[in-house]
Amino acid sequence: MVIPAGPPILEAAAWVGHACWAELRFHQVLTTWLAVEADLELSQAFWAIRGHRAQVAEWWHRRLPELREHPRSSFVAPSSPDVAERFDELDQLVQPDASMDRAVAAAGVLVALGRGYEERRAVAVGPADRPVAATLVQAVAITIPDYAALRVEPVVPPAPLP
Repeated sequence: MVIPAGPPILEAAAWVGHACWAELRFHQVLTTWLAVEADLELSQAFWAIRGHRAQVAEWWHRRLPELREHPRSSFVAPSSPDVAERFDELDQLVQPDASMDRAVAAAGVLVALGRGYEERRAVAVGPADRPVAATLVQAVAITIPDYAALRVEPVVPPAPLP
């Protein structure tokens, strides 16, 4: 049986770094929201989601290669300026009466992360990608209940992240 090689190491590491960045940035957004969230049920959901996002970010960080010429931290970056801008916009949802907007926005991010992880599963096929493929399965498994905890539907299906 021949196993496909998978993407080149720097390309694969860049994707993992983007996933790590997106999870860390979403964690940061949730932290900002929790400072102003008045809805107790939504606040509890955000706390749980925030913890899960930190866990997934840690998984991705562990999957980054240790290359002398490319330290791990150099890979942890947004996949595009548009993605960074989307998260910056989420930081602005701090009005006390914006609970539903925050819930819908969080659902949108979770859908985008889940779609991005599902799409990447088709590419993470080489022998070196086995740990990434296993982490993708774990990331999807933890993202689905996070989304369900919000009990909302995103208004517009977002583009996949990372």
